[in-house]
Amino acid sequence: MKKLLIIFLMFFMTNVQANTLDACLQKISSDNTLWQQRLFDKKDGVFNTLGEKEILTDELVQKNKAKIYTLLAGNIMLKCNKDLLEIAKIPRGLIEFVHDKNKYAFDFSTETAFSYIDMRTGILVINKRNLVPGEVLELSSIQKDKKFFSDECSDWTIWDNLDDDAAVNVAGQAVFNEFGGSSNEYFLDFAEGDNRRAFPGLVLMDKTFSTKEQIVSYRNINTGIEKARQFATKLKGGVCSNQNLAVYLVALDVKRDTSSGKNGWVVAAGIGGGAFAWIGLSAAAVATPLAATAWLPTVVGNAMLSTAAVSSGVPVAGWVVAGVLVAGATAISLYPFEIEKIQQVMILDGPYHL
Repeated sequence: MKKLLIIFLMFFMTNVQANTLDACLQKISSDNTLWQQRLFDKKDGVFNTLGEKEILTDELVQKNKAKIYTLLAGNIMLKCNKDLLEIAKIPRGLIEFVHDKNKYAFDFSTETAFSYIDMRTGILVINKRNLVPGEVLELSSIQKDKKFFSDECSDWTIWDNLDDDAAVNVAGQAVFNEFGGSSNEYFLDFAEGDNRRAFPGLVLMDKTFSTKEQIVSYRNINTGIEKARQFATKLKGGVCSNQNLAVYLVALDVKRDTSSGKNGWVVAAGIGGGAFAWIGLSAAAVATPLAATAWLPTVVGNAMLSTAAVSSGVPVAGWVVAGVLVAGATAISLYPFEIEKIQQVMILDGPYHL
């Protein structure tokens, strides 16, 4: 089993995506202040009780797993924000650190690491097929007062009961089980000047037997990716096709960053249950640093534990493969937000052409 895991890890380090993750982890591990010191600082480091010559045990790593994942997630957001979606698709990573002049590495699950990043995402269907991750789509760039999808694709007449047979509703009922599945109904938001609720093309939920409408929103990036893909698959080849439409996963909380005289974009994200901070996600944006202490949650829940195998030449401390629950952290993968006006969204994944 150990040999298989070693081969598995070596395989991923040879492909393009893993090179992206490897480069990200190299940035993090080479930062003495935000990685090495945050692990072993005597005042508020993860292993602040560990003596200089004391052996770092698997038991101690397991005990502090949530703090390590939180620290790792915060560093990924700050140092690798342009590659988040590419990194999220890679199952595992190895990140090095030094203790008592010996080199170690944590073998970690990227899916678990990303569960500590709380970013509100939505699913967008729009008549723009060439948008790329990191690009910001502004409300002002979308034509006003005009339907960009057919009535058969998504119902135009929301006030008079949604059309059960509209493609978006059928796909939404099949995919968005967390939002009630077939118990509720789904439609695409309209253009500005044409009864817009939140943002043109966002998938919205209409609660049955109620006037309440909500944005279909996932706060876990991995869950958002999977749901956007499933939704696009359900729509592909149906009545929404041949309308120049594409499906995207988008960040919903985006604003301009004019700090230091620069004009970029930042997105709101919480790390490890800490307060939300605005973090640069596009190439033009300037990241706003999070307070290091905000990365460390104070209450840790119980979790099933598993010990990782040893990689040749690099001792691997015991690590968690199963999901981790942290009080107040982002183990919750979704949260239905009520309707609000949104001026811009940031492309995270896609396009998935219909």
